[in-house]
Amino acid sequence: MRQLPALITIAILMLATTSCRDDHDGPTYAIFQNIVTFAGNSETTANFEYQESDDSPMVFLGVKGNLTDERVKKGTRLLLTYSLPEGFDYGQNCNDVILRGIQTIYTDTVTPLPSPDAIAFNAPIGLKTMTRSGSYINFTATMPQIAGRDYSLAADEATVGSSTVSMYLTTTVKEDKPTYNSIQTGSIDISPVWNLPTTRAIEINVNNTYNPNYTKFTFSK
Repeated sequence: MRQLPALITIAILMLATTSCRDDHDGPTYAIFQNIVTFAGNSETTANFEYQESDDSPMVFLGVKGNLTDERVKKGTRLLLTYSLPEGFDYGQNCNDVILRGIQTIYTDTVTPLPSPDAIAFNAPIGLKTMTRSGSYINFTATMPQIAGRDYSLAADEATVGSSTVSMYLTTTVKEDKPTYNSIQTGSIDISPVWNLPTTRAIEINVNNTYNPNYTKFTFSK
């Protein structure tokens, strides 16, 4: 399992330009936020890509400077907060975005498990949102901020190979102790199951304590 701490600001982007471009006498820039994939460094730019939702076109963004490859590998999922320079609209490719922040998020890859083990993936989660972008399931949850927390997604092996695959989202901590709540962001790679030719849809089951009326999420091709 590849796991990164939640919402820890990466202080390793050596920027050539930053938000100083919006001064008090200049224009006010809208701020956007997307879960992105780090696509690697070019000579002077750190490159990112994202899909807004479902199978929408890929959008490519660049930030002046480079990420440290030893800390952030190509393919890492991150939460990018940024503004667009004048002349660019949201959803357009831009290789010179105004960086506001980069944060690590919880990541994992779906794991097929025997039915009893998959169904046991039912720890309470205060799930607020869940969406699909390409071959990733993205979510936010309000949960106690505890070091060492993991989020995992299991696929019921009995349904893998059928048209609809049942999945279960859970979370674990090494030591459950009183602490403050935070909004936590995660992105899970579902490509091992989603890309199967037999898969037409997935159903994700969540023991949702934030809204018990929303415990099953279906995503179709």
